[in-house]
Amino acid sequence: MLKIPLSEILPIVFFVLLGFHINAQETNLLLHKFETDKISTDQVEYSLSFSPDGEELFFARSKGQWGQGGMKSSIYTSKRIDGVWSDPMLVPFSSNYDDGDPHLSHDGNTLFFVSDRPSGAEIQSQDIWQVQRSESGEWAAPERLLYPINTEQREYSPRTDKDGNLYFASDRAGGLGQGDIYMTLSVAGQYSEPTNLGAPINTSTGEWNLEINSDGDVMIVEASERSENLSPYGDLYISFKSDNEWSAPQNLSEINTTGSDLYPQIVQDGKFLYYTSSDSLRSTDTNIYCIEFKDMLEAYRQKAVFPKE
Repeated sequence: MLKIPLSEILPIVFFVLLGFHINAQETNLLLHKFETDKISTDQVEYSLSFSPDGEELFFARSKGQWGQGGMKSSIYTSKRIDGVWSDPMLVPFSSNYDDGDPHLSHDGNTLFFVSDRPSGAEIQSQDIWQVQRSESGEWAAPERLLYPINTEQREYSPRTDKDGNLYFASDRAGGLGQGDIYMTLSVAGQYSEPTNLGAPINTSTGEWNLEINSDGDVMIVEASERSENLSPYGDLYISFKSDNEWSAPQNLSEINTTGSDLYPQIVQDGKFLYYTSSDSLRSTDTNIYCIEFKDMLEAYRQKAVFPKE
């Protein structure tokens, strides 16, 4: 997870169960807080990731205050048993360090996450880690991804498509702005040199975290300081890929708030969108929200504009 003071750039969660979100009210969107009092609580929760069968989830939780700095997070998991989500439990490899932004691979066997834990690297920074799960369900020791995935700068928001290609954000040198989105191909179990996705995905301001669908042709990015933003800290934007080109990102105006909106996840082939929001600039809490997304997704797809058009 990217931890930046409120005076800089951030990302996170949102709500409308009681109609606090004016845009959702106006458009009668079916939006709700996810698992109130069990997963979305009065603590800071963010970055939800479901298993392929939808029966298991992972998320990050912190007892700190959103936007206040010095926030330490840990990774929790829950399973759906007879249609009911179990009480969240810490995963066995998280609690001693600042761990966040979990993402479960499409085969359900690898959990990616971000951590500042010691790695033996010459310069300690926030990096992407992975941990493998055995057939018996046991987690191995976490492993830090090597250079050039991780650098001396911060890397965050690891996401994979169904082919195992890895997408992530970084504020490494050579980018277009404060933070950019990168992609690396998975070839025979090895990652290629990361490629900056460039314009129009990345800009001279900040792109901080993302979601990629399983086919790798729909991306949602949390971006800051764009002229369309409702919030100075982070709005969600959607882009579509066609003929190896990404469309101009469109602001998801129906769900963005004046707070931080980020960490999206598309599930069930676009039927639902889960994301995190703080809902307002003053809020020191974040929660995880769910919205019916299929119609919205298709509406934005129809409006997509590509560079050659």
